[in-house]
Amino acid sequence: MKISIQSLKPGVSTYKERIKPDFIEQNFVRFYPNDFDVDVLLDKIDRDFRVRVYLSSTALYVCDRCLEEYTEDLKTDTEQIYKISAEQNPVDDDFVFVSPDTTEIDLKDLLNETIVLSHPIKMLCKEDCKGLCAGCGANLNNEECKCQEADSDPRWEELRKLIK
Repeated sequence: MKISIQSLKPGVSTYKERIKPDFIEQNFVRFYPNDFDVDVLLDKIDRDFRVRVYLSSTALYVCDRCLEEYTEDLKTDTEQIYKISAEQNPVDDDFVFVSPDTTEIDLKDLLNETIVLSHPIKMLCKEDCKGLCAGCGANLNNEECKCQEADSDPRWEELRKLIK
């Protein structure tokens, strides 16, 4: 998504667009197959631009415990300040520097970074997901375990009595 800044007047401008997920890093594409609704608030202050981006879509995840696919609404936002600077390589992690002859701002990298940072570390279909049985592989959310209590080592019987 590119925004023209060439003839932008000072103040807040808004942009809305529905975009394909082709901006997403390759490792994350499978989780976000649906289009994204992007709302942008661009505030021009002198020669600087404060960009606030709101993203929403439906994500397709696979539960880490039961391996079932599930969908989840994704709503996230981020903010970035773009500064116009004639310096070749200014160093400041808080801003993105653009040259004075720049006519548009490409938000592709910002959108990708926002998705990657909002991606869940642990994907769970529900908070109390019981997962799969390690013995028979049954999904414990939907069915009972089919494992038979294995023949046990008789040396552990005295300890089992304490548990019961």
